[in-house]
Amino acid sequence: MALLSGNKGVLLLLMLIIPQWINAAEDEVVTSDVADTRVLIDVSGSMKENDPANLRRPALRLLVGLLPKDSRAAVWTFGQFVNQQIPLGKVDEGWRGRARESASKIHSRGLYTDIEQVLKRSTEDWKKVDGKYTRHLVLLTDGMVDISKNSLKNAASRRRIVAKILPQLKKMGVKVHTIALSKRADHRLLKRLSGDTDGWYEQVDDADRLKRIFLRIFEKVAKPDTVPLKDNKFQIDSSVKEATLLVFRSEGTDPTKVLMPDGSSFSSEDPPKGVSWHRDDGYDLLTIANPKAGVWQIQAEVDPDNRVMVVTDLKMVSNTLPNRLLQGEQKPLKIQFTDRGKKIVNKEFLDVVNMRAEYAGSGSPSEPRPMFDDGKDGDKTAADGEFTHVMSKTIGKGKIELIVTAEGKTFVRERRYTFESIPAVTMDRLDGERRGKAGLMATILPEPNLVDGQSIQVEASLIPKEGKPVAVMFLPGIDGMSQETWIDRSALKGEWNLDVHVKAKSVSGVQLELDLDSVLIKGLEPAPMPEPVAVPEPAKLGSKPEPVIEAKPAVEAEPVSEPVEAKPDTMPLPDEAEDDGGVSGVLWFALLNLLVVIFGGGAYWHFRKRRAAIFSELVDDDEVVDEADKEEVGDDFDVKEAEAKAEVEEATECLELTDDDEVGSDADKTVVIDNSKAEVEESIADSEAEEVVGDEIDQGEEIIENGEVRGKSK
Repeated sequence: MALLSGNKGVLLLLMLIIPQWINAAEDEVVTSDVADTRVLIDVSGSMKENDPANLRRPALRLLVGLLPKDSRAAVWTFGQFVNQQIPLGKVDEGWRGRARESASKIHSRGLYTDIEQVLKRSTEDWKKVDGKYTRHLVLLTDGMVDISKNSLKNAASRRRIVAKILPQLKKMGVKVHTIALSKRADHRLLKRLSGDTDGWYEQVDDADRLKRIFLRIFEKVAKPDTVPLKDNKFQIDSSVKEATLLVFRSEGTDPTKVLMPDGSSFSSEDPPKGVSWHRDDGYDLLTIANPKAGVWQIQAEVDPDNRVMVVTDLKMVSNTLPNRLLQGEQKPLKIQFTDRGKKIVNKEFLDVVNMRAEYAGSGSPSEPRPMFDDGKDGDKTAADGEFTHVMSKTIGKGKIELIVTAEGKTFVRERRYTFESIPAVTMDRLDGERRGKAGLMATILPEPNLVDGQSIQVEASLIPKEGKPVAVMFLPGIDGMSQETWIDRSALKGEWNLDVHVKAKSVSGVQLELDLDSVLIKGLEPAPMPEPVAVPEPAKLGSKPEPVIEAKPAVEAEPVSEPVEAKPDTMPLPDEAEDDGGVSGVLWFALLNLLVVIFGGGAYWHFRKRRAAIFSELVDDDEVVDEADKEEVGDDFDVKEAEAKAEVEEATECLELTDDDEVGSDADKTVVIDNSKAEVEESIADSEAEEVVGDEIDQGEEIIENGEVRGKSK
């Protein structure tokens, strides 16, 4: 009984303590991540063409001016060599000053573009994942991986980036944001670096846009608190301790002015106490300490990229959205408010907050949607202080900006989220021939790193204008991820539509169902030819009528079967499906192997020819060699032989470094194939010379072994 009484006491105690735990969890400090940012700037000679005005300098000064206090940052430049332009340090006014001064040293005199080394040097102090900092790399380049005049060495360096450095960056939790400042940059590599690390990728052909690109990346790195800016007007509340204004300025416009709530104004020429103003090429960046509460106004051009960022105890924080989202994926965005780091759950505060989400971008819904904390439409729990917005199913593909605005009694806040909306799967069409019949290969390709390729299920059918639909079976491709089918156009009459419905799962386990765009297929089956009608010639006078020969019945053409479901034994072999002038993956792989054989054989022939030349130089017609001379000749031969073998091994190793990731365009493949044919013909033509060289080598070896002088016929 006493034990039971004791248990009741424990239960009563737990009942009293548990609500305190719950309240403590609700009031738990929500820590915002502190960024550790490394900026890598290309200074190769090609930048003279792509950035002639050296706009990398003001763009970098903008970025270092925006980085939040107490974060960490550093800047490296790279060309042939890698230099730490701005040392790693805590961002404060002293660091910003040194960084702005150092930005003026950015040039365009580098000989090469050593991306591999700058990635290694800038991250060598990063080991395992660090919970204190979020890690970001910002890579700006206009070129390809370029470390040597030897293209094989460049390919090997690129391969090491993908095979070694990229997995290490993922393991260390680094987000790589890449900027391609040229159409000739290695976009495939830059997209791979950003895509595999959930970073951001941008291509810009005009260096003047660099400042705006750096602004986008800053917002991803620092996730600043902002207030809405409409018609260049904004509202500051009493909780704001500091406000930073970014104002873009066109050439020839009047100087920027700021109008304060009391009606007074100031510019960069007469800033009041507590205002620091940085005026640069194309923008103004000013910071106001302890700004007065009220409505402010910027007297300048209205620009959608103008920003007002604030430092405040009253923050609007959220979970992190991926930089790439699948179309139709219902990803929740959760917003909550904190005061001095503690989550606000006060009902009186939350009830008066008006939240809305609005999309901007091509194909996105433009009407603002309200956000609620009511336990409905994706919001898990009502009145828990979390406002939830679930991504719209109607979002189009492309770059989308989601703007979330909050309005309370005394404050306004805004957060911006930029992401790329991409299809979960795409369907590629490749026209070609198979066993002499025209057709097409349709391939379903999942989005890498976002869709589980093993989960794809395809339901497809061919639908004629008239008649019954015909089911089409898709089977796994040779890569184990895609689904493909071959459609024989010669067996089709008229026009057909290939309709495809796909079921799949994202890597996060979200179920996806998609209807792909129909593919129009034109059949090639010819219409039946009409039977010829014999026209009798008029009979001649006095001639006897010719006997009438009874015509044989025309042989009916065999009916062409309608398309049926593709079966495993009817699927095209990899070497049979090819486009117009293109080569299939397996054939291309075989050609690469053929190149290895040709290159190695040519080098070996050159090696044997060099050996013969060695003996020709070392053995004189009328000279008798003694034992010492024979030994010296043998040593020279061994050295030359080792050098030649090393050349063969290096050439073969470099060719083996080229994998599927290095395969170029169809035009490149055609050039390689033509060169391969030429080298084969040349190798055949040189075979007789090789036999002669082989005879000379054998003769030279016999000279060394016997120590005799044997003259050569000339």
